[in-house]
Amino acid sequence: MASKYKRKADDNQIVTLNNVGLSLGSIAAKLGVHHTTVTYRLKTLGITPADTRRSFMEDIFVELSAQQQEWLVSQLVPGYSVKQFIRSLLIQAYIDRTNSVDNKSL
Repeated sequence: MASKYKRKADDNQIVTLNNVGLSLGSIAAKLGVHHTTVTYRLKTLGITPADTRRSFMEDIFVELSAQQQEWLVSQLVPGYSVKQFIRSLLIQAYIDRTNSVDNKSL
């Protein structure tokens, strides 16, 4: 029976996906390797795996000032999660930057 895993994954891809905050399992699935391979490669490179078991937003939230925390809370109405809010900010930043680059090349 053939294995569903590849023999090798690119370290740069592993590091990049880890930096984005994907879990080890998600990185492994995306690259077609076993999650222990991802763990081993990050350890070999001296990089701490993203801790997806902890609250990502909690780490961010506690670093904000009280005014910033209140503003963020006011943006999150019922039915509009922080995940959706961050996604919309990323999309807007992408649009702004790609438009800026396009306009500079004219």
